[in-house]
Amino acid sequence: MDYEEMKQIVAGNVCAVCNGELQIHTTEGGQLEVWCPHHPEHHGYIERQTYTQILRRGMIVHPAIQENIEKKMMPRDDLGRAMNLLALRYPDAIKDPATAALFLMDCARLDLDPLIQPAEAVPIPFKSRKRLSDGTTEEKITVSMIITEDGWLSMAARGCKEEWNGPPRTMRLEDYLRTLKENEGKSLEDIQQIAKAIKESACKDGDAYYYVAIGRSKTMTEDAVVPGWFTKRDMEKADKGHLPSASEPGNQARVRSIKKWIRHVYPECRQKMIELTREWYERSKGVKAAQEYIDAEYRFIDLPEGDTKAGEQKGREGDAQAAFVSQDQEQPALAAEQRRMAWNTVKSLLQYPRPIDSMIIKWFKDHGVDVEMADFGQQEPPDKFKGSILSQFHDALIDWKDKYKAETAKKQ
Repeated sequence: MDYEEMKQIVAGNVCAVCNGELQIHTTEGGQLEVWCPHHPEHHGYIERQTYTQILRRGMIVHPAIQENIEKKMMPRDDLGRAMNLLALRYPDAIKDPATAALFLMDCARLDLDPLIQPAEAVPIPFKSRKRLSDGTTEEKITVSMIITEDGWLSMAARGCKEEWNGPPRTMRLEDYLRTLKENEGKSLEDIQQIAKAIKESACKDGDAYYYVAIGRSKTMTEDAVVPGWFTKRDMEKADKGHLPSASEPGNQARVRSIKKWIRHVYPECRQKMIELTREWYERSKGVKAAQEYIDAEYRFIDLPEGDTKAGEQKGREGDAQAAFVSQDQEQPALAAEQRRMAWNTVKSLLQYPRPIDSMIIKWFKDHGVDVEMADFGQQEPPDKFKGSILSQFHDALIDWKDKYKAETAKKQ
């Protein structure tokens, strides 16, 4: 993490434990890091919420402040004015009324506002050229949407009011490993070695920027720990495509962890995105750069069956359990740590609504594992859960929850 990113973290976040102000300081080893000066043993940060964020997440602010915020929001009853304001805010992306109207329609479907500060959705343009049969060249501009960190948090807060429990705390993987009891007394070099091995297992890049988001909904009894990373390859693609993430790789990893955390803890948000993601793929046909961008930005959301992503990776590559579950048993300490993280993520999902006990037992029996429901009350994962079984069970739970919520919505 470079100094500029540290300054942004200090300016936009507070200590996740005591809500105290953060500072940048020099460690005994001569390295810079963000820390809580009041309680040096505290790790992680949580965003410093603005009045706009508080209002958009369903909480109450002073009426005068609310009125001032609403004046800056996207006009709901005047499409022409909204399109003009959008073109003024994003002149490089919004070039014509049709593009503006389509982008505003997508924002309305997700209840996101691209005009407030910080914006909840941002348009990103992609150009492609196609040579026609008569020898002329046709240029096509496709606009894709970045749903920002604030956009995802707002969707979760407004769409899951009874479950919403505030944004997660975030920290670098190294800082998270230092908070675990089993790592007490280990040197910084040992922690860095474990972190490097986890990164290699998760994203094939031991030097990747890697964060975890930690938190729970109101009905969850344990925290879900969900990772996000930004690799050298991601950096090269972002740099080549002139994307904003190229200038803030560490922050991009942190934001990705938050987005993935929301997808795990509030599956309703993922469900909202499935249909739109498919539409964005259809719109960007023939524009490889746009499809690769959608792949990178939304790859942790499963596309409907039959859809193929433009990039090399497919499915739940970005899931927490995929990051922490490894079949490589050559490094016992690393494998145990990965299984423990995956175990906590699965247990956090094993809460209402969930399949009945007999369904859970049958699922594991079909996959060659004999379980009892008492197994899930243990602090550490039993030895019977080996290889990728936790990853597969996690996917089954997510699918079941989605179907349950869809059926419940139809009945209401």
